[in-house]
Formats: sequence, C-alpha cells, structure tokens
Amino acid sequence: MKEINPEEFILKIPEEDTLKEINALFTEKVAYSFLVGAGISMDAPSYVPSARMFVKELFNYYAPDDEIESLSKLESLRYEFLVEKIQNLFDKDLTFLDYLDEVKEPNANHVFLANMIMRYNYIITTNFDFLLEMALKNKLASFPMYHSYHKKVMIIITKEDYEKNVRLQFPIIKIHGSKWDCIKGRPTKNSLITTISALGKDKEKGKTFAIEPFKKKLVDSIIENRDLVVMGYSGSDDFDISPMLKELTSVKRIIWIDHTQELETEEVYKYKPLEISKINTISNLSKQDTILLELASLNNIEVFKVRTNTINFVKKRLAPVFNENFETLKEDFSKKVPSFNEYMREHYFKTTNSFKYRLAHEIYSDLGEVQSAERTALAGLENARQENNDINEMFFTNALGLLYLTKGDLENALEKFNETLKLTDKLDQKNEKIGVLINIGEYYRNKGDLKNSLKYIIDASNQTSDETPNLLKFSIFNSLGVIYRTNGDVQNAIKHINIALEIAEKMGDLFRKALCYNNLAGIYFFQGLLEPALKNASEALKIDELLGDLDDMASNLNTIGNIYRTAGHYNEALKYLERAHRTADKTQNLKVKGLAANSMGVIYFNYGKLELAMKMYNEAYEIRKRLGDISGQATSLNNIGLIHRVRRDYKTANEFFTQSIEIAERIGEKTHLGVRYANRASIYEAKRDFQKALEEYKKALAIERSQQNLHGVANQLMNIGGILGDMGNHDECIENYAKALNIMEELKIKPGIAQALNNLGSAYYKYKQDFEKSISLLERSLEIYKEIDDPRMMSLTTQNLGRIKSHYESQRGEKL
Repeated sequence: MKEINPEEFILKIPEEDTLKEINALFTEKVAYSFLVGAGISMDAPSYVPSARMFVKELFNYYAPDDEIESLSKLESLRYEFLVEKIQNLFDKDLTFLDYLDEVKEPNANHVFLANMIMRYNYIITTNFDFLLEMALKNKLASFPMYHSYHKKVMIIITKEDYEKNVRLQFPIIKIHGSKWDCIKGRPTKNSLITTISALGKDKEKGKTFAIEPFKKKLVDSIIENRDLVVMGYSGSDDFDISPMLKELTSVKRIIWIDHTQELETEEVYKYKPLEISKINTISNLSKQDTILLELASLNNIEVFKVRTNTINFVKKRLAPVFNENFETLKEDFSKKVPSFNEYMREHYFKTTNSFKYRLAHEIYSDLGEVQSAERTALAGLENARQENNDINEMFFTNALGLLYLTKGDLENALEKFNETLKLTDKLDQKNEKIGVLINIGEYYRNKGDLKNSLKYIIDASNQTSDETPNLLKFSIFNSLGVIYRTNGDVQNAIKHINIALEIAEKMGDLFRKALCYNNLAGIYFFQGLLEPALKNASEALKIDELLGDLDDMASNLNTIGNIYRTAGHYNEALKYLERAHRTADKTQNLKVKGLAANSMGVIYFNYGKLELAMKMYNEAYEIRKRLGDISGQATSLNNIGLIHRVRRDYKTANEFFTQSIEIAERIGEKTHLGVRYANRASIYEAKRDFQKALEEYKKALAIERSQQNLHGVANQLMNIGGILGDMGNHDECIENYAKALNIMEELKIKPGIAQALNNLGSAYYKYKQDFEKSISLLERSLEIYKEIDDPRMMSLTTQNLGRIKSHYESQRGEKL
C-alpha cells in the first residue's frame, strides 16, 4: 500500500496569505464558542502551574525521597491518577486545589475571553481556577450594579445548571466542575472531575470516553452553527474532551490555537478529510494532528490550526478585531501570589514513611512496574514495622502476595496471603479479610484447582454485607465469572462479569472496567463470536493504554492477537502477540507471556513452521511448569502433540493428547476439552479405526454444545462429516459439512468458512462426481485462503482444483 504523505492532507497556508487567512477566520461577523484548557492560565500575571508542575510538588510532599525521581519519570502517569491516590491516602477534600483561590489576577487571555462572553460568545473551560470569572467581574465593574449585565452572569457547574437556558446570557461552562461558584458563593465541590474515578463515573452505558449525558444537550446547543476556537488545550484528554469534539456535527469550523514559544508570527494549517481507517497508517503523525485530521474527516468539518504564541496572538491579532484594549488588565501588581511550593509548605498533610511508600507502591503496581512495585512494597513493610503501623504492615504483606502471584511465584504468594489472613483476624479487619480470601481463591485458580478456588471465593462472598465496599463486591463477581468461564458455564460467566462491570461503572473504576471488558472478550472469543470479542478487547486496550496499565495491556494485546489469529489474519495477530509477549516480559507477568508464546506457536504451526512452533510451545510449557499452572500445561501438551501428529509420530501424539485430556478432566476444566478429544480422535482416524474416531468426535461435539461454543460445534461437525464419508455415509457427510459452513458463515470466521467450503467441494467430487459444484466450492475456498494468506492451504486447494478440473475436462472430452 502506498505510504500517505501527511502534507497532502495537512495544508500549510503560504506565508504571504497567512494574515489574510487569520482575518477571515476571526471577524466580528462570526459567532464563536471557545473551548479553553490549562494553557490559557500559565502566563503572567496568573502563573497557574501546569498539571506536571502540580504532580512534581505533590511528590515532594507525599512520596519517599528516594522514589521521587523515578516516579516523576513515569511517562504513563496521569495527573488525575495521582490526584486520586493523594485523595485516598492523604487529602480527602483535595485541599491542595484551594491554592487556586490565591490566584486572583487574570492575564490577557482571560480578559479577552471575558470580552467575548459579553459579545454573546460562549466559553467552555476545563480549568479549576477562577480567573475567567475574575476577568468577567472586572469587566462588569464599570457598569452600575442595577445594570442588567450583572444578572446575565451564569457559572454552569452542577447538573441543575446544565438544564438552564443560557441564550443571551453570560455563561462560563466549567465542564470538569469546580470547588465552588465564586460569583454566587455556592459550594459545588461534588462536581469536581479531577480523578480517574470521577472521569469514569456517570457515563452513558457503553460509552467510557464521553462527557456525561446531562452535559451533552447544553454543549451541543452552544456550539451549533458556530465556529469553535480551541485554546490552551493539548488534546491529550482522551477520556471526555477529545471524544466530545469527535461527536460534533453542527459546528461550522474548528480553529485550534496551537501554542508554541518558537514562533514570533503565525503559521496556519488547513486539514483535508481523509478516510478514517487510513489516518492511523500515517507515520510520525502527532497526537494533535491525528485528532485534527479525525475531526476534519468524521463530519466533513472545516478544521484549521494556528501555530503561534497564544497570548501574543491574542494581544496582537485578536484584541484589535474585537475591540479589546485590556484596560482592566493588571500586569504589574504589588501583591505577590505564593508559589504552589510555598502554599504546600503551609498546607500539606504530615504523614509517615510507610504511607509515602504506599503511595509509590500503588502507583508502580497499577502501572505494571513490577520491580519498582516490589522494591517499594518491601521498603514499605520495613517502615510499617518500624512505626508499629499494623494496618500498613497488613497492606504491604498482602501487596507482596499479589506481586508474587503476578510473577508466578505461587508458593510465596500463598505464604504472604496466609500471613495477611492472620493479621486481619488479629486486627479485626473484616473487609481486608474478604480481600485476602479472594486473593487465595485466585491463587488456587492460577494453579488450576477450580474446586478450592470456588470455595475461597464463596467464603469471601458469605462474609459480605450491605456495608462491604463495592471494590470487594466487584472482585467477588469478577472472580466467580472467570471460574464459571473456565468451567464452561458460559451463561453464569457472562452474568457475573456483567454484574462486576456494573459495579465498576458505578465506582468509575476504569482499571476494573477494562478488566471486565477483557474477560467478556475472552468469553465471546471462546464462543467463536469474534466481532463482540474484538469490540470488548479493543475497548479494554484503549482504557489500559490511556491509564498506562502495562500488566492488563499485555493481557488485552494477547486477546486481540488471538481474535485475529482465529479470523485468519495471521500477520496482524503476530503483531499483537509479539507486543503482548514483550510487554508481559517487561512486567514479569509470566502467565500472559506463556499465553502469548503459545498463541504465537499456533500461528507458526498454521504456517507450517514446525520448528518455530515447537520452540514457542516449549517456552509456554516451561513457563507454565514454573507457575504451577496445570491447566496451561495441559494446553501445551496438547499443542506439542499436534506437531508429533503432523510428523506422523502417532504413538507419541496420542500420549500427549491423552495426558492433556486426563489433566483437564482431573481439574474439572472443560474450556478446551472438546478440541483435545477431537485431536485424539484424529489419531484413530489416521489409523483408519473409524468407529473409535467417531465415538471420540461425538464426545467432542457434546462438550462443545454443552458450552455453547458454536465455533467448536462447527469444527466437530466437519470432523464427524469426514469420518461418515470414510464409512460410506455420503449424504450424512455432506449434511454435516453444510451445517458447519452455515455456522462458520454466521460467525464470520474466514478460516472456518474456507475449510468447510473445501470439505464440501471435495465431498461433491469424491462422492457425487458433481464436478461443477465441486469446482465452484473449491474456488470460493481458494479465494478466502488467498485473502487470509494461508500458503499451505492455498497450495493444497490449488492442487486439488487442478486435479478435479483435469478429470472434468477428460470426462467431457470422452463424451464428445
């Protein structure tokens, strides 16, 4: 495919036409709405710190000294994520944000925007400061108190505010809420959206990335048939603002002011529409340009970018157009605003080292930084014991158990969980005890001991009450769902994971929401329902990438890789699986690394690269042995058996298949049991013991039907069809193949469709001598094999077609 040149779709306006273009974009004849972010408040005299500066200072007061540098370097760390941790551990009321009360001097950006408000243009801001309000208040000071302008000021913060009519008023829409309404003196701190959980709450069902539904009507109404100007916003807010922009349909134009210190003048760019699927294929495209191209392409909206120093642009270009003389601007003021560092020195919450290590550990753990998480857990445990802080000792002991569980060090994990269990009884910590019981259940599930796993999860469930935190209820329902899935009880698995998903949505817990989506993807994938599987897995991956959760990211990458593998898109599958393998290696998540290695082995096997396949299967097997993952070992034994079968070493293959079946039946796992019976049946088939093969295939079919695995049902119908043909039951053979084809077409699984067509084509030739039907079916099969790039089956089908066509021509010649 020809590489797309971004300059074909991002057109730079010639330098000599730049000013003319700016004058056309900004005129008194146009109605505007503005979306403004933190960047507008950083210039003098306001000097509001950036999110990164807030993060740095918060670490100075709440993180261990020896971890500050490492924490500050975490590229995936989001401001909202850290604020939630600070709120949970130290500053319940987020008093550090009260610093913004001290910043009272608007800059030129705020004064200009206040002017635009009074011209009946609308302002949406994501900022928590009150500088727009102050600028507007200063503007109105020149009007007598009885003037109607004073009554027009509206600060839109709460749900009730969004139901008001703002037409011909002076509204400021604070889309992420505010601690208070500084005009009317209303406390509104419950409206704040400054944590990950707050970003995840109150969303429309099925929409993780969007503004709350109650805000949408007002936002749409104030943007309709207007030009939208974006200022002081980087475009990094993928949770609500960027998705909100992508849903705009009635805006006339979007003008994005891209701040830079490098330019003294301006550069103007215009974005041309491009097919959405092609945008992500453009190399070296910035995140901002990606968003702007998407906006230009989604709804065919005119999109411009003005690259400039924002405050200079406002003063030099915009102020003259809109008659702003900045007479209310105080750039030289006597009262010095304290820096955020000075403010924190007076207002931070004193804490102990063990709590500081707890903050560091939770950040590292949630972001999949396993080595750092273990380092801080051990340091935290040592500090907790020195401080005689039993609660933190219990926390870190359990945390180490979870880390060992992730790394596959199961016996050390169980040891830590048992230590924690004793501490919960000693300290009478009921909720913590429920959590540890769940963790022990997960330990047994990782060992493949589903009976004991279920026992501990049920024990945890029996100890819950109405007061039990939602987080624990989530863990119970999610764990039960995963156990039911492993047992083959699909309906109960989906039911329990959906309950867990509802709890995660209620909490606004995006980490756990992503986990549920991935678990649902796994269930749909097992059923052969690839479209809903890919939809759920992609949603989970998108959340994890935004949160920077490497551990869950590896799991989601593995799931998506397997979906593409099953769909026959092997090259795409390998890309995802290799990423999963690398990410799991980085986070020391051996379980996912083993899964990815196994799946890569399957692809190499399908390509006929048996040595590479055996290498990956052996890697997966060794990992699973190290983990004590009996279920995984059974899968590896089965796959190694497949390679021996291809090499016609039927005795060894049968031994591997039988071992795999015996282990699965011993631990009560049905997920892949049907496939394993079918593999053993294939050995009997190769030895021409058709009756024994038919019995085994029928067992496999019954297992797949009991688990509602349509993909598995179709595969077994094809296997049974082949045996029936060999036994002389030709009509039943064709009937089974036709049923399998219908299911594969319904599931849209291309390799399965191709195989069923191939089988039918061969059957019509072999048993019915219906050459035309046979050739038609085989040609359809060959087209799909070409589409999914399966060289082995392309070669075999081409040879088969050639032989049948030759026979057909020969027979026709004889008749002539």
